[in-house]
Amino acid sequence: MPRLQTGAVRGELPATSATTYLNTGSYGPLPRCASEAITAAARADLEQGRIGGGPQAFADYQALVATLRGDLGRLVGASDTEIALTRSTTEGINIGLWGRDWSPGDEVVTTSQEHPAVLIPLAVLHARHGVRVTVADVGHGEPDRALESLARAIRPGVKMVVLSHVAYATGATLPVAQVTRLAHAAGAVVHVDGAQAVGAIPVDVKDLGVDSYAFPGQKWLCGPDSSGGLYVAPDQLDALRPASVSFSTVDSRQYDRSRPLDVVINPTAARYETGTMYRPAVRGFAAAVRWLCGDVGLGSALADIGELSRYCRDQAAQLAGVRVLTPAGPASGLVAFQLGDAEPDGAAACLARAGVSVRTVRENQSLRISTGFFNTSDEVDRALGLVAAYLRSA
Repeated sequence: MPRLQTGAVRGELPATSATTYLNTGSYGPLPRCASEAITAAARADLEQGRIGGGPQAFADYQALVATLRGDLGRLVGASDTEIALTRSTTEGINIGLWGRDWSPGDEVVTTSQEHPAVLIPLAVLHARHGVRVTVADVGHGEPDRALESLARAIRPGVKMVVLSHVAYATGATLPVAQVTRLAHAAGAVVHVDGAQAVGAIPVDVKDLGVDSYAFPGQKWLCGPDSSGGLYVAPDQLDALRPASVSFSTVDSRQYDRSRPLDVVINPTAARYETGTMYRPAVRGFAAAVRWLCGDVGLGSALADIGELSRYCRDQAAQLAGVRVLTPAGPASGLVAFQLGDAEPDGAAACLARAGVSVRTVRENQSLRISTGFFNTSDEVDRALGLVAAYLRSA
C-alpha cells in the first residue's frame, strides 16, 4: 500500500499540530483511528453493556485479538503463536524473569544502561531468590565497548542475559545478535527489553536469535496506554512457565472443570496472557498497528526515523556547550545530550513553554529528543535553536 504523505500522516495525529512532538520515546502521539476505536468501544460498553451482542460479539473480539497477535508477530518477524499480548514492556520483562526456575547463586548478566523496568525486577529477584546480578559496564552503549564488556561477563554458568535493544538513556543500539550468540554458547538464555526498538528500528527476533523479547504499544507504535507484546521462542515455551495464570493459560478445548487439576497448557505464547484486558484499549492498539503498518508504511517510517535521528545527532553536536551521548552508528530515534553546567530540566521546561515536547533523563542528566516518522528537520532545528538560546542565557 502506498505511504501517506507527511501532511496526511500529521492530519491523523492531531497532537502534532498542538505541539512540536519530539517525545515518542515516552509516549507516541495517538492516531485518530485509534482514538475513534477506543471511543466507539467505550461507548458501546456504556450503551449496550460490555460484550453487548452476546456470544457473537465475544467471538468477534477474540478474532480481533488473534489478528492483533499476528500483526504484532509480523512487526518483529514472529508468528502469531509466538506472541502474547501484554499491558506494557514491564509486564513482559517480568513474565520473562519470574517464569524461570531460580536457585540461590544463579547468575544474571545485565548492562549499565538498563531502565528501572529491568533493574527493579532484578533487584527483587536477587532479594527473593539469592540470584547474583552482574552489571556489565557498556559505557554509553558504543557497540564495540558493549560487546567487549558483555563478552567478559558472559561465561559458563550464567543463566540469563537481560538487556535493552536500544538504551533508553542514550539511544544506543546494542549488539543483541552478537550478545545472543555469546550467551547461547555459554548456556544462557537472552531476554530483551525492546521498549525503544519496536516501531523505531527494524526488529527481527529470529535474526537476533533471542529467547524472549518484550515491547510496548504506547511508544513508537502509537498505541494507547496498557498495550504491548511479548515474543517467546517456541523452544522456550516449556522452560518459561507462566508466572501468573488465568483461563488463557490452559488449552480451552481440553479444559474440564470436573477435573480441575488435570489441565493442558495452552500450546501458544497466549499462555502468558493473564486477566481481562481493557477491550477498548485492545481495539485502539489494533487500529494503531494497522494504520502504522498499512497506511503509513512501516518500512518508510523506520527509514524516516533513522534519517532524522542522524540529522538531529549531527546538528546537536555542533552546538556550543553540548555533549552528545548517543554513539555514532545505527540510529535508533533517540538522541541524548548533556548541556554542560546548564540544567536539563530547565531546558525541557523552556522548550515546553515554547510548545516543544522533549524529556530529560535523570540518570545521565541529559536532554533527550525522539525523532518520530511524522517529525521534520524544521522541528528538530527549532528545538535545537531553543536549546542554544537557553544555553546562552544560562
